[in-house]
Amino acid sequence: MNDYMLILASAALVSHLLLQQQPLSRLRLHVCGLASALSIALGVAGGQMLERLVVVPWQIQDLRLFLLLPWLGLLAWGVPQVLARLRPQWPTRHLALPLLGNALLLGLALQAAGDNATVLATSSTALVAGLGFWLALALFDDLHQRSQQAELPAALRGLPITLIGTGVMALAFSGFNGLFTQ
Repeated sequence: MNDYMLILASAALVSHLLLQQQPLSRLRLHVCGLASALSIALGVAGGQMLERLVVVPWQIQDLRLFLLLPWLGLLAWGVPQVLARLRPQWPTRHLALPLLGNALLLGLALQAAGDNATVLATSSTALVAGLGFWLALALFDDLHQRSQQAELPAALRGLPITLIGTGVMALAFSGFNGLFTQ
């Protein structure tokens, strides 16, 4: 359940940051989703490699966060740059700030650093979390578009309705908990 809430709360906040810029095209939303999925997959895998190659041999577990933050900052800057070079027509401008503020990436990187899972298991988990984040961004964009057209009280417009939607989605996604373990 914590993973679902981490994904959804992070997607809600990143979505809120992105949706403040009007108008937001579907292409920009999907480019942000792709950039987030790539940075999550690379960040978690790189965080686990930092843990195994630097933190554990030098026994500096207390400095784990200070090693992960520059790595994640480099990814937040580098992934949009690489996407801009591969596809110049894609709107990758100003994507570094939402990627840098992605709490999901930091949380999953810290969680994976503490686990003793294989690199393949960690990478597949990170890839699925990145794809789930992309899906959550698309769902929040749909929620935002529908809430713009609905008659809502002034106190619920913007971030409050997004956070209420986050809670409802977390309840819906918690139904998937344990579905694939049987």
